[in-house]
Amino acid sequence: MDMARKCIRRAPGSLIRATDLVEARPEAASKALSRLAEQGVIQRVRKGLYYVPKATLLGTSRPSEPAVVQKVLDYRARPTGLTAANVLGLTTQLPARPEYAAYAVVAPAGLETARLRMRPRARAVELEARDAALLEFIRDRGRFGELGAEETYARLRSLLAGGGSATKPATRRLQRLRDAALLEPPRVRAILGALMVTAGLPPSLWKPLRESLNPFSRFDFGLFRELPNASEWRAK
Repeated sequence: MDMARKCIRRAPGSLIRATDLVEARPEAASKALSRLAEQGVIQRVRKGLYYVPKATLLGTSRPSEPAVVQKVLDYRARPTGLTAANVLGLTTQLPARPEYAAYAVVAPAGLETARLRMRPRARAVELEARDAALLEFIRDRGRFGELGAEETYARLRSLLAGGGSATKPATRRLQRLRDAALLEPPRVRAILGALMVTAGLPPSLWKPLRESLNPFSRFDFGLFRELPNASEWRAK
């Protein structure tokens, strides 16, 4: 119980579950969180998932639906549509129901307030939220952004060229992004490759994307058709 209290003191405004109490046995962690919910210290969101409230100027905070979806599905959920564009800072709009691509065979119960695009036959690579949103934005050919083409390219190049964290250095992060793109439709591989080149990333990152493409195919780049190297990457 003491360990659970320490954990929630460090995580106001966060969603937690028993597995987040890494030093406790799963059964003990589950019981501790259940008791804290009964005492009103934390809020039960759904089975096994709890929210640590925090005080705000508007009262006690509540968990957002996108955060719940992301916590439940973990890396198997990717922001998509307007939600992805918003995560990337490419639109101020938000859909009435947050939109996610869900890499699962069956839609999880209790997430009815989110709109899920099920991809049961696809594999998911664990990505940071912005990288996952980037792949989805590219998959939709950039049609959910509010910015012009050049400003969109500049923001995405900045995201690609940005550094990593202490635990996920930039190169490793970009390798995971590249590997995830190799499981995507050809147009996604082509657009990401073109962006990586214009962002000045090393060939070791984008060459596998180019090599995966059929040299006789052409792809609809949508918003990305004005990239300076679009034709080199098989844009129509």
